[in-house]
Amino acid sequence: MEMLTGLALLLAFLIVVVLIIRGQSPVIMLLVLAIAWAAISGIGVNDIQAKILQGGGVQFASAVIIIVFGAWFAQILIQTGIAESVIRSAVELAGDRPMVSAMIVTVVTALLFTSMYGVGAAIAIGVIALPIMMSQGIPPRLAAPAFTMGIGAGTMVNLVQFGTFQKLFPGIEYGGPHLIYWAIGGCVYVLCAWLMTAIVLKRTGVRQMASVDTAGGAPARRRTPYYTYIVPIFPVLMIIIAKWEIIPTFILSIVLALALTWNDRTVQGHINLFNKTFYDAFPDIATIAALWTICGMIIVCGQMPQVSAALKPIFGPILPHTPLQAAIFFGVLGGIGSIYRGPLVVIGTGAAVLALVLANKDLPVPLLYSLWLAPTVMQGSVDPTNSWTLWTIGYTKISHGEFLKTALPFGCLMVAINSTIAYLLLA
Repeated sequence: MEMLTGLALLLAFLIVVVLIIRGQSPVIMLLVLAIAWAAISGIGVNDIQAKILQGGGVQFASAVIIIVFGAWFAQILIQTGIAESVIRSAVELAGDRPMVSAMIVTVVTALLFTSMYGVGAAIAIGVIALPIMMSQGIPPRLAAPAFTMGIGAGTMVNLVQFGTFQKLFPGIEYGGPHLIYWAIGGCVYVLCAWLMTAIVLKRTGVRQMASVDTAGGAPARRRTPYYTYIVPIFPVLMIIIAKWEIIPTFILSIVLALALTWNDRTVQGHINLFNKTFYDAFPDIATIAALWTICGMIIVCGQMPQVSAALKPIFGPILPHTPLQAAIFFGVLGGIGSIYRGPLVVIGTGAAVLALVLANKDLPVPLLYSLWLAPTVMQGSVDPTNSWTLWTIGYTKISHGEFLKTALPFGCLMVAINSTIAYLLLA
């Protein structure tokens, strides 16, 4: 009987994966999956509404709060002009060298997104960086992934990413050998993006500037002083050096950004900007907040005895049980399994897979997080269904196929390399 129940749960899981890939809302599909799994497993209505929907829905509420503060800080960097100043100053160093410009955009975007977060932040940087690259003749199908892969590289050590996933992977800490690996992983992603840039430009060359059709860049604002350029990485330094918590760190960083741009506005102007950026942060995080809420339900449901007992015979032979198996599993499947919100996307159907892996208790949780991190950031930078990746594709006027053909091999290469490094350093 358990085997039949497990097969029914697997079928429901696969149907949801296919529907999400075909464009259905992940929020709705995952909510349906949580309820369907519970019903198929024979869990009563009272337990579904109290333990899964209510309990699961609030389990990761603190993660949503961290996302809000990260998006708020990103809005501060944007609206004070600090982020734009960093990008423009860095690209000026490249001069009239398109390959160097693309590489600089990737690495500077990575540095900015060690602390910035949200689709609004990505768009604000994209409307500056993408026209700069394309105006130098860099093909749009290269400019797009050179930018989004920079976001992914920064996300490897992003404070919001860590703070939210800390709730899913209990016991991980922002420091020690794991932070060293995450930083190395970000560098590996930058190098893979640079390799992509070099290969594509060698094959295709640069386009004539007159033929470049951009969607229009943002008008340049007055540069902020060079000493303000420390602000984007200040939160990371506070966490590592001063051992501050994430929310106080973002509050202090917001105050620092306002203080270092004090001459740009009046006292009342600073107060208004402080308030405005807080409210502007909410549209950035609406979708991800909904996904976190629903994924809490999926994880709680997957850990219910009735569900986990039925799924173990099905997934047991497939899921990894040793560090070496985990490294091979994520190295081989992590890239492909994260595209179009596939079954290895943690904030998606991968939440169900995570629930089963955690229930097995075979792998150290910090190692599991580190191995899952590369596929996670790849999904956030190469998957065409991701919000800022979708915006970038639309902005550069390329097709999903062109984008994936350029970016996917190098994203998968990054996942494979980082899985190997994680095993060697952390297992």
